[in-house]
Amino acid sequence: MTCCYYRIAIVFFFFAFAAGTARMADAKSYFAYISDSPASSSLYWVAQDAGIFKKYGVDVDLIFINGSTRGIQSLISGDLSFSSGVGTAVINGKLAGGDIAIVNSLTNTLPYYIFGKPELKSSEDLKGRSAAMHIPGTAADFALRLALRRIGLSLKDIKGVTIGGGPARVAAVATGQLDFTVGTEGEKIRGETLGLKVVIDMAKLIFRFSLPVQ
Repeated sequence: MTCCYYRIAIVFFFFAFAAGTARMADAKSYFAYISDSPASSSLYWVAQDAGIFKKYGVDVDLIFINGSTRGIQSLISGDLSFSSGVGTAVINGKLAGGDIAIVNSLTNTLPYYIFGKPELKSSEDLKGRSAAMHIPGTAADFALRLALRRIGLSLKDIKGVTIGGGPARVAAVATGQLDFTVGTEGEKIRGETLGLKVVIDMAKLIFRFSLPVQ
């Protein structure tokens, strides 16, 4: 199922990308991916290594920028030609006057999990606990806020600590510094190998959400 998902995502991504970038064929472009999670960034590296960008006449260098907020800021400032990002970050950038647009979306939901220490038996146990968070405006930050809201909590009910990307958040919980975090499939699997437990599967909550490519 995962294999099929990525094949479909790659097809849609490159039809949209190639259609909108013909005018840039002779120029070097920078494309930012905003997550160091394999589940989020592998698509772009597969495309780069397979020569798909060049096949459609687009010469790009991939660079890592940690978080949608920073990626969109760099896009608006003109440092980048393209950036991946979360829908809310793009909308906020557009409302702030940025000349940016969404080309397509790779997923239409929030594929995130809330997971943490084994003693967290249910979502009710999250109240008063410490959470490893990403920077505000990122998909992981938004996902955590939504999950808390769905179970009747808010950031005021937990002790949120901004850590950064997925691997760092998982490490912070696995080493006992914090109680739980939010992450995608790859981060969840890594957490489980370190003894962490899934508390909320957000895919089952059926949130409609856009994780686009600009």
